[in-house]
Amino acid sequence: MESMIQKLRDAGEHYAAGLLECPEKTPLWCFSHATAEFFKTCALPAYDGGRLYPCGLSLTNCNPLGAVPEYSYTWRYWAGEIEKKVPEAVPALNAIAGKVAPIATPHTVGGAGYTHSFINFRRILADGLDGYRTRVAALPDGEFRQSMTMLLEGIEVLRQRCIAYLTELNALPELIAALEWVPNHPPRNIYEALVAWNFVYYVDGCDDIGGLDRGLVPYWDGEDIVDLLHELYTHVDCNSGWSQPLGPGYNGLTIQCIKASAHIRRPSIQLLVTEDMPDAVWEAAYESIGSSCGQPAFYNWDSFKKEINARLPEVTEEDLQYLAFGGCTETMIEGLSNVGSDDAGLNTALIFDGFFRKKLGSYTNFDAFLNDYAAEAEKTIDEVCAILEEHRKTRALYRPQPIRTLFIDDCIDRQTDFNAGGARYNWSVINVAGLINVIDSMAAIEKLVFTDRKFTAEAFIRLLDERDPAFLALCKNCPKHGNDDPAANRIANLLSDRIYGRFETHTCTPGGKYFAVSNQFTTYEAAGRGIRATPDGRAANEPLCDSCGAIHGRDVNGPTAMLKSVAALRLDKVLGTPVTNLRMSKANLPVLLKPMVQAFFADGGVQLQITCASREELLDALAHPEKHENLVVRIGGYAEYFNRLSPVLKQTVIDRTEY
Repeated sequence: MESMIQKLRDAGEHYAAGLLECPEKTPLWCFSHATAEFFKTCALPAYDGGRLYPCGLSLTNCNPLGAVPEYSYTWRYWAGEIEKKVPEAVPALNAIAGKVAPIATPHTVGGAGYTHSFINFRRILADGLDGYRTRVAALPDGEFRQSMTMLLEGIEVLRQRCIAYLTELNALPELIAALEWVPNHPPRNIYEALVAWNFVYYVDGCDDIGGLDRGLVPYWDGEDIVDLLHELYTHVDCNSGWSQPLGPGYNGLTIQCIKASAHIRRPSIQLLVTEDMPDAVWEAAYESIGSSCGQPAFYNWDSFKKEINARLPEVTEEDLQYLAFGGCTETMIEGLSNVGSDDAGLNTALIFDGFFRKKLGSYTNFDAFLNDYAAEAEKTIDEVCAILEEHRKTRALYRPQPIRTLFIDDCIDRQTDFNAGGARYNWSVINVAGLINVIDSMAAIEKLVFTDRKFTAEAFIRLLDERDPAFLALCKNCPKHGNDDPAANRIANLLSDRIYGRFETHTCTPGGKYFAVSNQFTTYEAAGRGIRATPDGRAANEPLCDSCGAIHGRDVNGPTAMLKSVAALRLDKVLGTPVTNLRMSKANLPVLLKPMVQAFFADGGVQLQITCASREELLDALAHPEKHENLVVRIGGYAEYFNRLSPVLKQTVIDRTEY
């Protein structure tokens, strides 16, 4: 074993070597040791001359090794890369990789055991890492304390290596001086605060950047730091990093954070909207969205507060002020929670495809058909939750998260790993896809088969598969979600009540419940593959609907009708966040946006995000992508550069109704 470990070190695979060095130790000890070894030896990203370091690709991504730390799955492992270097190490590493039960279900939509998180940036800055060292040193001796001590030592070596590298390059003296002080000590000014925030963001692996307007206020003296914030955002964007909540306590930094997002897709900014949100914040939002960056998205503070109080009463009022949305939109408490985010998925259209083709001819009553489909979906939810639960149990035993155990409360105080229940709050969200397709399909079946009796079940399915033009024209004229149609709204309310509500009947390891989320980001293209033609007008293998809004362009009665249809869904049961996308002309932003958001939220709406790009601009971007490198659109639950989307997804954005 010793010679194999030395071969791994000689090959530069220090993380893998550290993982195998003391197999008799706990998984937390082994993964902490491996992570510390990685920090001590990994290649550093190239300095770009800016005011923040590290910069560019994350430590994991700029070290293309066989085994490296990874923020969601604990580690990233390529057996083939290890086999080329040290083939005898592959069985031992495969044994570690195989300990966590895989999630085997055809319903995966955007994640399988995935976990975004926000580390506690606020506390890291307030206490400094020296404060963490003091807390860890006060713990009883044992492998937990040893694990956290090793991590802190590895982070300190990384900091010293960064300083030495920057000194050798004659980098900016103020950057070197800042890193000599932070993050070991609390920042003395706003610049040091941002240097510290950026440094620990890279230590964590470049996931969610956190609530800057919340966490930086103690160090801010009114300075204009928009350029510095934008530089930090480039680091998030470079790594396809994720989210930044803003509000509900607004300040001058809230506005600067919005301004800094111009012409860049990440972080995805999530603005918590209160009834008295200042006009200056609204105006900053108009300007930012009008720059075609897709930022910010709007979140209903009152709705989230109400539903968290009802469904998660353990969350205190004080902690609720740190409400955040990891990854795309997964509801979390910043720095205090472990939320399985897109932990698994449910493809309701896949369930519908099999059910209606097999069962439609057995029914003479539409409501019975609808209710039995809902029961089939509930059965599938139970199966998905059972599979995921086994995964979460084995993950809790064998896949610790060392950095999050160190930096998310209350893991140190509980002396418990993040994945084993150390965080203050625990729950999981599962991504629900295709529900709008099912609603529109059900509306067509109700009208054409049961109400008007134009077709038998056999003829209905045959003409659907034949893509008969006359038949499709009749389907097109049936009620559609997005137009405030009573028939479609009734179906939407019933199905969403049954499907969304079923998740929270299950409890999850290491605590909490499962909740629905609907944030199909780019996954709604792949989720449609393998699903035959559906009565909503969708052809076989075409994409499903993007989250909770109308199917691309089928909302024809104006934005109020579209948003009333969304509000007909049981959004209160989608605690993981129900995403709604809407396209709006730049000219209408200052007039339409604020009253539309406020009316939608008053009606029960939860989340709304705006793409502000005209059809002409999008078509020109198709023809001349080089002219539109910074064109950002909202898709699913996040912002993405239009040029990076597949041709199919680009077309779905173009097809959206523009208001």
